[in-house]
Amino acid sequence: MRKIKERICRDIKNLWPAAAAVVVSIILSNIIFHAFCPMVVLTGIPCPGCGMTRSLFLLLTGRVGLSVRMHPMGLPVACIILYFMWNRYILGRMAKGIKFLIVLVIILLIVLYCIRMYRFFPYREPYVYMEDNILAKILPFYEQILHSLKIL
Repeated sequence: MRKIKERICRDIKNLWPAAAAVVVSIILSNIIFHAFCPMVVLTGIPCPGCGMTRSLFLLLTGRVGLSVRMHPMGLPVACIILYFMWNRYILGRMAKGIKFLIVLVIILLIVLYCIRMYRFFPYREPYVYMEDNILAKILPFYEQILHSLKIL
């Protein structure tokens, strides 16, 4: 048990600046743009991971069906996180095959994104267009371009 605590404390000590920067950027982004996904904030268009945070929260609160509906990759991502943490903190070793699993999840995220964007964008959460985005503010013709490309 002591080694587990040491591993966790070492990771917290090494990663706290990066974690703090992420938390601050999320808070500022939420305050300024009412969203924390950089792609949504910049373009107004959801990214492949949009809905993942809500999916993981729903999973943690036991609402598996809603979690899968919000983002079907939430459950596989949670399993990979648990697998990684089990190996790193409990067993004290590198998780075998973790790089392969991460690449596989990224590929599946992109494929699923294309399918969901085709089926649901811009009418179903989380695949909606955020009008209050940076490009729309900077470029007055940005939304016209999206309409001409039949994105909106």
